[in-house]
Amino acid sequence: MTRADPGWGRVAQAARDVFERLDWGALGEVYCDFGGERFWRERRADVVTLGRELGKRLLHRVPRGGASLWVGAGLGELPVLLGEVLLHGRTVVAANLRARECELLNAALRSALPDVALAYVAEDARTAGGAGAFDHVGCISVFTDPETWPVLSDFAYGRVPPVRLDVERFVAERAAARALAAGLFARLRRPGLVTTTAEEVAWFLEPAAAVGAAIDAEAELVPTAVVGDPVGFLAVR
Repeated sequence: MTRADPGWGRVAQAARDVFERLDWGALGEVYCDFGGERFWRERRADVVTLGRELGKRLLHRVPRGGASLWVGAGLGELPVLLGEVLLHGRTVVAANLRARECELLNAALRSALPDVALAYVAEDARTAGGAGAFDHVGCISVFTDPETWPVLSDFAYGRVPPVRLDVERFVAERAAARALAAGLFARLRRPGLVTTTAEEVAWFLEPAAAVGAAIDAEAELVPTAVVGDPVGFLAVR
């Protein structure tokens, strides 16, 4: 794929078509912590542009006809998911525990792209999509989500000084995050690829070491449209 590849123009247009059919008011209520409807309207162009850039890089690294598991996938990942399905014929399982967000995104997808095999599922990513393995796992800003991991998120972004850290909550959240990371890593077929943010790399190192897997972090990074965290790739073998 190159920057001039017309296939990505098709993907960008497909994403915009979905945007036109989204209930932005209802979606804004789901994301009220980010600023609601206005937040997403201001970032629509960035979601397409940055999603396209990340998607191009991803498709250079994954095989056609493979399968991806996306964890906590939402609107920000939509162009990447569409690229996988439309340009590489890949199967995508987009898991998101926010049932209302899945409902809104799926309604827009069905309306705009009824023939595209892509839907969000409101399930735990450790069991979503059945018992099969995936050659790629996408995990962007999952372990730094302030709603799910308020203490871990504050710690990761340096928002709380060590003397004010709630140690008991930190330990509990860390244990839950470790279990999630181990469960996700177990679903990755080797050799495989993980797409994640720089802040989340460490969560995958522990389960990799436990099974003797090697991880090579690639230097190329792309910012996300939602919070701006740098996203890159981990090659796992």
